[in-house]
Amino acid sequence: MTLAPTLSWPSGIIHHKALLFARETDQDLDFDDELEDMGYYDPRPPSRRPLVLISLLLLIASVGYFVMDPGALSSLTSMVKAPGSERSALKTTSKALAPRGKRAPVSYVQPPIPTFQEGQLVAVFVKPSGPSSLRLSGGVEGKKSGPLVRAGELLTILDGSLANNTWMYFVHTKSGASGWISEHQLKAKS
Repeated sequence: MTLAPTLSWPSGIIHHKALLFARETDQDLDFDDELEDMGYYDPRPPSRRPLVLISLLLLIASVGYFVMDPGALSSLTSMVKAPGSERSALKTTSKALAPRGKRAPVSYVQPPIPTFQEGQLVAVFVKPSGPSSLRLSGGVEGKKSGPLVRAGELLTILDGSLANNTWMYFVHTKSGASGWISEHQLKAKS
């Protein structure tokens, strides 16, 4: 389609480049061909190398942790064991250790349940016929002596430990002294 012959204007008014623009309007501007040639721009799947390195690092760290603290592995495996598996293991070891003719009786001793809990206020309890004060110990075993506390004095429980099938509590006095005391020498604050 050419517009130049149909125009009634004089040819000096219309610029020759305008006529070229009008003649080339039928060109197809197809941009799809360039998109099809972009096959070499396909993205590759992400690399899994960082994920493998992180997993390997976590594995090495956990193995190192359990090597440094073997008790952590035994406590972890004890949580996984079935409740009856320990009893059967005790029976087999007691049978193996006993002489052939005699079997040792199997006794199951449950540890006592703690009487007090962390952060609880308790009072020192002494027998009426006993001394009016007693000495805290510096360690759970009671080998070191600690500060002196009076009967009825209020203490705060900080920690507890089972020693010789008796609960020992680490206590803190109002005056700032600390030490260990047996559960039999404490009573709950009323």
